[in-house]
Amino acid sequence: MKMIRTLGGLGLLATCFTAGSALAQWTTGATCGWGADDCNRCVPDAVTAVNSLRDHGDVLGFFPIGDPVTLFNHWQGVQRLPGGGGRYLALSHSGTTKAFTVVEMGSRNTEGTRFRSNRLVPNASYPATSPPSEDRAIADAWFWDMTYTHSGGMQASGNLLAVPLESGSSGENGRVVFYDMASPWSPVRLPVSQPGQTKEAGTASLAKLSDGRFLLILGRANANNLELYRSTDVDLRSAATGFALVDNWNEGELRSSIGDWEFGNYQNLNLVTQCDGTLFLVGTHLNSSNGEDWIDLFRLTEEYGQTVITKVARKHLYCGYPSPGYDSGTNRQCNLDAAGGVYVDPSGQLIVYGTEHDNDGPSSSVKMMEFRSIFPNAGCDSDINRAFVEFYDDSNFSDRGLMVDYPDYGKEQYSNFSYIEGFNDKTSAVRYCLPYGWRARIYEHSNFGGSYRDLSGRGSLNLNNASFGDKTSSMRFLYLGY
Repeated sequence: MKMIRTLGGLGLLATCFTAGSALAQWTTGATCGWGADDCNRCVPDAVTAVNSLRDHGDVLGFFPIGDPVTLFNHWQGVQRLPGGGGRYLALSHSGTTKAFTVVEMGSRNTEGTRFRSNRLVPNASYPATSPPSEDRAIADAWFWDMTYTHSGGMQASGNLLAVPLESGSSGENGRVVFYDMASPWSPVRLPVSQPGQTKEAGTASLAKLSDGRFLLILGRANANNLELYRSTDVDLRSAATGFALVDNWNEGELRSSIGDWEFGNYQNLNLVTQCDGTLFLVGTHLNSSNGEDWIDLFRLTEEYGQTVITKVARKHLYCGYPSPGYDSGTNRQCNLDAAGGVYVDPSGQLIVYGTEHDNDGPSSSVKMMEFRSIFPNAGCDSDINRAFVEFYDDSNFSDRGLMVDYPDYGKEQYSNFSYIEGFNDKTSAVRYCLPYGWRARIYEHSNFGGSYRDLSGRGSLNLNNASFGDKTSSMRFLYLGY
């Protein structure tokens, strides 16, 4: 089997194989730029992307539109869509004959970059702050022709959205249906669908392959058994396209390169393509034994015609705010046994989204979190509007944090950290990135008083080593021109 790689502007492009290598092609993903119609942006290094996630997320929220969402009929899957400038979400839930709800995050950017928190208000805690009214559900996609009442963990591949359906009243097998989301506010049901082998269809994973066709993975209950299919054609909008079963896989076949052989009960499984064509699965779940939220990463390969899934990374994420221990009631901002999903932004950064089960956020909003890289803003060293400073409670860059993005500087009272989540005299470490000529000046006292320290360029600093640990009480951005 001969393999040919071609170099392109974004690194390694789609891996191509000679004739007779059909088996290898279903484990090699197509690599695309952000905004492609039927393909997601690749990540340069999937393992590094997971390992470098900030374990504490930024709080978000949105308003639903009368959805019958409860603790038991709850949000199941969330996908951020590239259409409409990347500020739309699709969220599925159980308990109704609805495929998903479309949410417009109207207050957020149209560049496809991280949303950042939309719950910043001076002198009010994040958990008590409602999202802006323009961040709201705007449309529902129903499946009137079928009797399923449970839509599960979904995945978008570009503008194509795969949605798994189960719990049909007539006892029919589970099924994955597809929607065109090029105009997110107006979903279009596609004629293509794929029934599963059993009544169970809890997750759907979708990725474009190097040969132009698509890999579809259907996860049964808890995703412990996976059905792998490959499309028969390259156009999922064509009624003539179907899917052929490639393999069945059970969690007992799991391999591990990190000494961890757990394959969790995943609420969501999403495919991610590395920029060399390697395919990965990302799973989100809640560890039922201790209530911890986790994201797990698996490499997908093929040996002798059989699927090989190898666990290669994992990350403990904290849905409680402001810190571990605040993981119940209104302080829990997400639950990875509810809706979870991953997204790759235009620069190749991996972002993870998670929601709560129901609608118990401020003013009956839905609470959610955005988990991003510890250095999340591409171009932060050249564009002040991408600059940031993140303050950490602990000197090893752990525990709760205070993220200050330059565009959001006026949304909190950074002249006195006592009014921002009680962060006065708490900072032990800091990460930052600013363009040439700019400084983030951190002060010992509120209202920019006392001794200070300037941060410039890009870096990480243990403030205890700089004799400034647990002293920061205010900060501001300054342009000094040198």
